[in-house]
Amino acid sequence: MIFGFILGAIIIGFLMPIQAGLNAELARYLKNPFLSILMSLGTGALAISLILLLNGGFNDIKRINQIPPHLFLGGILGVLFVGSSLFLIPRLGATAMIGAFITGQLLGSVIIDHYGIFGFQVYPINFSRIAGVILLFAGLLLVVKKPS
Repeated sequence: MIFGFILGAIIIGFLMPIQAGLNAELARYLKNPFLSILMSLGTGALAISLILLLNGGFNDIKRINQIPPHLFLGGILGVLFVGSSLFLIPRLGATAMIGAFITGQLLGSVIIDHYGIFGFQVYPINFSRIAGVILLFAGLLLVVKKPS
């Protein structure tokens, strides 16, 4: 079961540089990165709205006034991800940008797991997790190294 989830996550991860590349091309065509971010996230909002419409999820919108305001920061972080990828992918290339993102994601995830932030189950930092982060940093250095 867990391998199916991991495979799904790998496939979604495979799509991340494609998304970043498409968004960068959109920005190039529109000549306005902020408009391209709006178009990209707006398209996503339309897609999820259709899904909500089809499965009755809009019935749950009445609980929106119960949500702590800080939980809306996830949307701002989404804008930061899309916007930074528009800026970084033409300057770093897909490999270096995604490598840096994944390295940062793993580092942040290890910290979140160690402290059980957001109510997650605690997975203490151990040697293998530290080694994994170090190896990702080493891999990142290898993919950003200019050929000699």
